[in-house]
Amino acid sequence: MNWLKKHWGWILVCILASLPLVNLLEMLSFNFEDNTYAFLLFDDYEYPPHIADQMDFDSMPGIKYASQVTGEWAIRFLLAILMCTPLRILFGWTCSLYTRQAIGITTGVYALLHFLLFVTYEGVLATFSEPELIIGFLACIIVFFLMITSNKRSMKWLKKTWKKVHRLSYFAGILALIHVILMKEDWVLYASILGVGFLLRYKPIRSKIEQVRVKKAKTKN
Repeated sequence: MNWLKKHWGWILVCILASLPLVNLLEMLSFNFEDNTYAFLLFDDYEYPPHIADQMDFDSMPGIKYASQVTGEWAIRFLLAILMCTPLRILFGWTCSLYTRQAIGITTGVYALLHFLLFVTYEGVLATFSEPELIIGFLACIIVFFLMITSNKRSMKWLKKTWKKVHRLSYFAGILALIHVILMKEDWVLYASILGVGFLLRYKPIRSKIEQVRVKKAKTKN
């Protein structure tokens, strides 16, 4: 019971991380017979009727859809880990190291899947064909590096440098946002969350909020 209480955040992240993959796995099949086709095959994604009417086409290649979905979830989990500190500043909520590691690893896994699915559909050279794709690639590299160093062994090896290295997550968040904006995807919500997060980290604002929160806690006691 104590283990469950200590690791509930980690378990919750794992459950949330698996849900989008379940949907994608339902679209996936394996080709063991015909060598002229890829080994991994995705069913085409069918748009809902009201969206299909607006876009004048009713489906898109399944692998392209899978690439988009994994990219969206990579950004969402990246924003989630960047918001851990702002949420603590604002509400006093603490995020355990295990939970942070789970979110970080999940972000890296989704970023890696997004990249692999993209190059499978578009080809490796396409990664360097447009500025927005190069920026997205750089964000993926940073996130993947942070993922493989999200463990106690890396913390012991890097020592005080570990925190400095993992501050690159802020840079990765900015790159990911620029990538989404240049790709002309829905970016307003992502930008708002990232902007609020940086604003709350600004020292004068952070100090003021923490002072108010401490006063309220003393008043209740």
